[in-house]
Amino acid sequence: MLTRRGFLAASAMGAAGLAGLTACGGNSSTSNGSSGAKDLAFLNWDPVEKGTPLANAVADFEKASGIKVKVQPAPASDYDTKLLTIMSSGSTPDAIRLNDDYVLGYSQQNTLLDLNPYIEKDGLKETDFFEHPFNFPIQQDGKHTAWATGTQPNMIFYNVDAFKEAGVPLPPTTWTDEGWKWDDFLEAAKRLTIPGERYGCLVFDDTSSETTFTVNNGTDGIYSKDGKRFTLADPGGVEGIQFIADLTLKHKVQPPWSQIQSGEGNPNYALSLFATGKIAMMTRNFGSAAYMRQNVKDFKWDLAPIPGNKSQKTISTLIVWAIPAKAKNPDQAWKLLKSFTDPEGAKALAVQRDLVPAGKEAAKLLEAKGVTPEHVSLVIDATENGVNENFNPHIQQARALYRPLLDVIFTGQQSAADALGGVKDRVEQALNS
Repeated sequence: MLTRRGFLAASAMGAAGLAGLTACGGNSSTSNGSSGAKDLAFLNWDPVEKGTPLANAVADFEKASGIKVKVQPAPASDYDTKLLTIMSSGSTPDAIRLNDDYVLGYSQQNTLLDLNPYIEKDGLKETDFFEHPFNFPIQQDGKHTAWATGTQPNMIFYNVDAFKEAGVPLPPTTWTDEGWKWDDFLEAAKRLTIPGERYGCLVFDDTSSETTFTVNNGTDGIYSKDGKRFTLADPGGVEGIQFIADLTLKHKVQPPWSQIQSGEGNPNYALSLFATGKIAMMTRNFGSAAYMRQNVKDFKWDLAPIPGNKSQKTISTLIVWAIPAKAKNPDQAWKLLKSFTDPEGAKALAVQRDLVPAGKEAAKLLEAKGVTPEHVSLVIDATENGVNENFNPHIQQARALYRPLLDVIFTGQQSAADALGGVKDRVEQALNS
């Protein structure tokens, strides 16, 4: 599954540059209008394979509505590029999966349909949803340009058995940083580390840490709230990034950057290190829970909050869908998207317990007794303490400037202060171009 900030090769801002390319796909509906359509085209970045939660949710929708959903899968590694091409063409799908990073950009280009008329017509109330997923797609002009069906907050995944064997107090089971600030996290990582056998933690390969370890240090995160300043280069941001780097460089409780980047040809290399007991704690999107349930065999694992410092927030990656402004069958597309947050649709999507449904009532499905991890309900608390990166129409250019320097910092070639400070002016020029 594509994670937030996972692919940088394309963004909504690059549509103009791709406008001349031939479209890779189009609207497959056989209807000439919205009202009588009996099928709709749905672009997604994963195959909707039989038996998967999404396939079950789609099948339930088809059975209830009589509308056929024609899925157009695109490889995750090339999805954003393909989506740009399709959206700049004259033939778009009726519904699309959308990286939450790019909602703002597509919205500013007026390429997404305003869902407010549907939301109001169906009587959907904000109070029935968690604030973050419901309000995130609302633009400054009031348009509701996407529909978030769930969140996948970043959490600490940890090896319960390793904690107990090392005599380390277990992390909090509620959303608190009492006894769980950066110093506590570091102390636990030191005690959990067994040289040559196990590292105490893995943080720096999780791109969401760029926000969580800076927001929790009292900053706006990577960018200022207005999106014009590169606050990652401010003192609080620099300190957060250096803390992450020093887990390896100074404290030796995190694997070397080169090891994680090589991955030994395994796309799930970092997850496999945790699953085989070679890492005791790691920050990861809640979507990794499905992998852990399938692959952790020899120990008990659980979830904990992201450690706090001056505050305690986490990133909540959103599962976002949208209807292109040029969709031929928007009414049917809305019925599909709405079904994902209806009780049955939400239940189908939440069956793996690797996302928090956007609806508060549906989120109670996570709290069934006897599930793994034991404290899965913590992700609901995480949703209520979630933030997202502050955005700017030129975010792709900004990332292209500062991201390569993280390699330099994490390998110890430069300090965070020198590397990020040296690129600050250029990044802010890009943000304000």
